[in-house]
Amino acid sequence: MSWLTAKPLPEDLNQVRTLKPIHHILVSTGLIASGVVLAGVGYVHGSVMLWVLGFVLATGGIKQMQVMICHNCAHEMVFEQRETNVTVGRIISGVLMLKPFDTYKREHALHHSSKTLLTDDDDTLSYLQGVVGLTPSDSVTTMWTKLVCTALSPLAILRSFWSRVKGTATASNRRVAALTLSFWATISLLAAALGHFDLFIMAWVVPVFAGYHISTTFRLAAEHTWPSVEVLERRGIDFICESTTGVFIGEELRIPQAAGAVRRTACISVWLIKMLGFHLFIRVFVMVGDTPCHDFHHRRPRSKEWPNYITARERDRIDGSKPFPTNYADYWGYINAVTVNFRNFQNALPYYANRTET
Repeated sequence: MSWLTAKPLPEDLNQVRTLKPIHHILVSTGLIASGVVLAGVGYVHGSVMLWVLGFVLATGGIKQMQVMICHNCAHEMVFEQRETNVTVGRIISGVLMLKPFDTYKREHALHHSSKTLLTDDDDTLSYLQGVVGLTPSDSVTTMWTKLVCTALSPLAILRSFWSRVKGTATASNRRVAALTLSFWATISLLAAALGHFDLFIMAWVVPVFAGYHISTTFRLAAEHTWPSVEVLERRGIDFICESTTGVFIGEELRIPQAAGAVRRTACISVWLIKMLGFHLFIRVFVMVGDTPCHDFHHRRPRSKEWPNYITARERDRIDGSKPFPTNYADYWGYINAVTVNFRNFQNALPYYANRTET
């Protein structure tokens, strides 16, 4: 339950055993492998439910490999040697045809700068505005509609596919680009030669491109929030605190005090169904890895405790998160968190209007 919600129980803080980067590498790899196998078996045997399960697991593993391993390789925190981090980051980016690692590493530095976060130079905001089409003048309902339509749009998925292929082909590191394209051409031709090109598409290509696009689109809506216009303009240390919040996956179990045994059981049953149905899906498919605790990463981007993000964030919160002027803030539930973010984006309209005029 602590993993599902990303909110640790008090006794979790007393555990001596700590996780290492290899744990997240193995988990991500295991999810990808099991998902691809299940999707392949489901496709071959015509089982839609099995294929969907495989698709969800494979996508979750792919996304987790990106946010936990490739991301931290960009921060040079997975391995001791810088060269190893760069090499592994390039391999992951190539095998999954993500944004070329060298480009991602360079742009991600801007994402961590208080001067560029939530501006046109920030890749998160540029995606939400340029791809999803969000504007501060939209209603919350309109923002949600744009988000869902972009995530599930076949045209948007094709554009994402082409953007990733083009980005790889035109990458500044020509050697890595050539190796990536050669790898994908080889496995595609091999699948076709073996007479399993359709299986290759359904079990591997669809999760890598369509699944990743869907997951990323929903994820980015929960990644950052907007502080007050004053804080946005000042961009001091309080901006770092207030631009990112925790997003705990789940909801409170509410049982009326006067509830009898039957009603109490019903409340618990409904809560469990939600937790192990919708919220578990969000945790596996959208808010993967340490994304519910992304605020810890922005406060402590060089922390070696990143593999233990759940307990590391909680300990930092209990200690007061010094020297930051305010402690951690968080919301329960993905939908609730995104809705709050959208409202905060609306409130930031004067800030973006002034930047446009300038």
